[in-house]
Amino acid sequence: MYVPAVFSFSENFFAELMHSEQIHCFLLPSMQECAVSYSRIQNRQPMDFELWYLVLIPILFAAGWWARGHSVREELIHSRTIPEAYSRGVTLLMSEHPDKAIDSFIEVVRLDPELIELHHVLGTLFRRRGEFERAIKLHNHLVNREDIPEKDRVKALRELGEDYLRAGLFDRAEATYRRLLENPSEHLDALRALLTIYCTEHEWTAAIDVARQLEARGGEDRAQEISHYYCELAETAVRRKNLELADEHVRNAVMKCPTSVRANVLAGAVSAALGERERALAIWTDVMEQHPDYLPLVVGKIADAMLDAGEKNEAIALLHHALAESSGIDVMEECINRIAALEGNAVAASSVVGILSEHPSLSAFSTLIALRLKENPGDQQTKLLSTLLQRHSRRLARYQCAKCGFLASNFSWHCLGCGAWDSFPPRRLEDAKPRH
Repeated sequence: MYVPAVFSFSENFFAELMHSEQIHCFLLPSMQECAVSYSRIQNRQPMDFELWYLVLIPILFAAGWWARGHSVREELIHSRTIPEAYSRGVTLLMSEHPDKAIDSFIEVVRLDPELIELHHVLGTLFRRRGEFERAIKLHNHLVNREDIPEKDRVKALRELGEDYLRAGLFDRAEATYRRLLENPSEHLDALRALLTIYCTEHEWTAAIDVARQLEARGGEDRAQEISHYYCELAETAVRRKNLELADEHVRNAVMKCPTSVRANVLAGAVSAALGERERALAIWTDVMEQHPDYLPLVVGKIADAMLDAGEKNEAIALLHHALAESSGIDVMEECINRIAALEGNAVAASSVVGILSEHPSLSAFSTLIALRLKENPGDQQTKLLSTLLQRHSRRLARYQCAKCGFLASNFSWHCLGCGAWDSFPPRRLEDAKPRH
């Protein structure tokens, strides 16, 4: 039989307790009775001790037994409720009912607030449902708790940064990841998250600084990305007509990654804007020879530079050579319009017919009809056909990210879908499809 620890005192203890002056003074209502009691204590009357012993022991024993029974019942109810609620939540989650699963998990957390891991599960579910405010509140609560292990606090801080990032609260996300930088185990991941934030916010100078830290501390190769960041700064300077600053940024871009196509193409453009035509031609010609896939990006620029220098025949020869070497739609569009302007619509149409005979495509046929319309602008049937073809060909004028499959209407160096750089091949989907 269970006997509470409070009753494990010896009989001598209770005898001394019952013969003590303090006990009798507490139990008896008046000082006079206290004096009488003290007199009786001096005489050591055994019957008084036996009477108190017989009265107090059963009462205390019953009280302890009741308290223990109540505690056991509470623990049994508590221990049964938690597994039931938890298993119910897991079942609902597996059955693709996250809303109901969250309610069950909330009940488990209410019954046992010490289940830290379940707090993280709830936070992730809230974030996936787009309930960023609830996820942020939950993870903030964990971060501010002083009674949890440091590793759980760090994990909560990491999840909190993800909450802010997904919610678009970039300033708070940045502050959170800055706090994580102080933890050695989270330092590199925090830097990567900060780099994502700065790229999203177009804070290219800060992105360069963080990328250099990843190179120095993590041993990562970020040369290509840093070169792109410098190119972004250079393009911003060009839009602001600060060509000297643009030239400085683009030189840094080429220095960081000499093989970067974007950096070299932009370097040629800045040089041409500064009046350094020979340097621009040399850079673009090198890109055309070293990276033939990127011919559409430079062939028109080279031809225009030749025309500006009075080299018309050289420009025409270059355009026809590019058409012969590449069957891409982008190359065709860059060359045909210039050939039409230099040699006439008939010569340009003849070139398009040659392309169609070898590589039929809707875009090439649309270009041919557009040239026919220029020769006969009053032909309504040709005009209607040209409009219809242009509308349908634009649907195929898409570039696809090789990493995530994101589709863009224009060629881009940076994928908005996955954030990758140089992930778009410089050809349209229509060119990428096999032709029979």
